[in-house]
Amino acid sequence: SYPMLAEAGVWYTYIGLPTWHAVGGYPMDVYAGGQVLASGWLEVSDGGFAFESITLPPDSSDLLRDQARIDEERVRVNGILAGFTAERYWSGAWITPTAGVVSDEFGTQRSINGGAYFPHTGLDIANDEGTPIYAAASGVVALGEELFLYGNAVILDHGAGVFSGYNHMTSLTVSAGGFVNQGDLIGYMGATGLVTGPHVHWEAVVQGVRVDPSLWTLGGVEP
Repeated sequence: SYPMLAEAGVWYTYIGLPTWHAVGGYPMDVYAGGQVLASGWLEVSDGGFAFESITLPPDSSDLLRDQARIDEERVRVNGILAGFTAERYWSGAWITPTAGVVSDEFGTQRSINGGAYFPHTGLDIANDEGTPIYAAASGVVALGEELFLYGNAVILDHGAGVFSGYNHMTSLTVSAGGFVNQGDLIGYMGATGLVTGPHVHWEAVVQGVRVDPSLWTLGGVEP
């Protein structure tokens, strides 16, 4: 079940589908008090995600050996992303948070140093170290600190179960608890954490599920 919000005379919610969600058709029903209020049909198509193998140097790949710290980071980050703020802070399309070239697309099935394939959970934008990074949409800073694999990271809570993440920065300009408007400076591009070079790993997360952040720049996602 998903919590819903009321706005402009309608009830709404956001649902994220993971990259591994099975292709096919799914019925969708909205219930209240045991009554069906609305029904629809969702068709899930193949994502067409590419496969790639990358090799990390020892100073980066050695981070993957510390499972305790990896698990600690995962629990902390996922705990934040599981939150739900009963208010929507953004409106209209998001902006791309920084200048640069897309070095890796969302959803790429990636093998590191010959290991198993896992989906790339964000969009990588590469540029020189120190390139400014801005908030893609308005929200509350839910996290602003150095993490183990993500390096210097910021997570913004945009409300309604929607978050965005900005990772591997060289330094941050915001801290947890503050509010930022779309386009506000939040940090500078770097190469901290598990990286091969300077870039920002930009994530969009809906109800705890990571989705393609670039889709949010195509238009307003609102009632």
